[in-house]
Amino acid sequence: MGRADCQVGVATFTLNAVNIGTFPLGEADRIVVLFSRERGLHRAVAKGARKPGSKMAGKSEPLTINRYLLAQGKSLDIVTQCETLESFPMLRRDLERLTYALYFAELSQVFGQELSEDAANYFEKLSLAIGFMADGEKAPALQCLEFELLVLGMLGLSPELTFCVGCRETAVDRNIAAFNYELGGVVCQNCLKRLRKGENEHGQVPMVAEVQAREGRLVSVFLTPMVWRQLILAKTASQASADLQNLGEAEAFASSSGGFTREDGQAASRLAQALRLMLGYIEYKSGRRMRSLEVLSTL
Repeated sequence: MGRADCQVGVATFTLNAVNIGTFPLGEADRIVVLFSRERGLHRAVAKGARKPGSKMAGKSEPLTINRYLLAQGKSLDIVTQCETLESFPMLRRDLERLTYALYFAELSQVFGQELSEDAANYFEKLSLAIGFMADGEKAPALQCLEFELLVLGMLGLSPELTFCVGCRETAVDRNIAAFNYELGGVVCQNCLKRLRKGENEHGQVPMVAEVQAREGRLVSVFLTPMVWRQLILAKTASQASADLQNLGEAEAFASSSGGFTREDGQAASRLAQALRLMLGYIEYKSGRRMRSLEVLSTL
C-alpha cells in the first residue's frame, strides 16, 4: 500500500471505495471523494497526491477502486495507506465510455447521501457498472440508460411507464403523449390536454400546472411510442439483471412484446432521445445540471 504520514495514536479505519471525484487542496494535496462499501459517500485528504512522482497521484484519480486506510481528522480524514484493487485501464482508451463512466461517478456524488442508505448494495452496482463499461461488451449509451434507471429505482424515483400518471389508464402506443418530470411518468393524450389547460382529470386546476416552464426547466417533454418502448426495455433490463451485463431477459421481453433490439436501424436515435429524457428527469429532480455528458456533443 502507498503510505502517508500519520500521527501515532490516531484512530484509523479501512474503506473499500470507488473514487468518484477529486479537488485540489493547497499546493500539493488532493481531496478525494469516495463511495465506499462501508460508509457510502465519504471525503478524505490524499496528502502530496499532486506532487510530481507521487505514488498517490494515480491511486487518487477518479474511477479507481482502492482499499484505503484512513486516519480520523478534525474535519477531513487522512489517507495513510492505499492499495489499488482495480483501475480500469481500458476506459482511458475510449473517450465515449470514459465519459459515461464519469457520469456514473457524477450521479454518485449528486445522490450520494441518499444512496449511502444502501451503501454496500450501491457500491457493488457502481463497481460492476464501471467494469462493464470498460469491458465494452454492451453499447455504452444503452448501459448508461439502464444505469440511470437503476439509480432512479434505488432513489424511489423510478419513472412510471406502465400507467398514465394523470388518470392511471394503462399506457399503450396509441395514447402515449408525454413524459412529465414533476409527476415522474408518462402522460396520455387526454391528460396532456387537461394539463395544458391547468386542469386535472376532474376538471379542477391543480396546484402545479404541468407542461409549463418552471425556473427555466421544462416540466414535460413529448414522448414517441418508440422511445417509450425503449425506456420500458431498458427499465426491464435494469431490474432483471442486477449485474447490468446481459441483455438476454430484456431482449426476450422485447421480442415477446413487439419491441426491438440493438440491431434495429433506428436504435441509436431512440437511445439518444431516451437518454436525453432521463437526463432531463434527473436534472429536474436533483435541481442540478449534469456536466459529465456535455463532452459527447463534441464527438
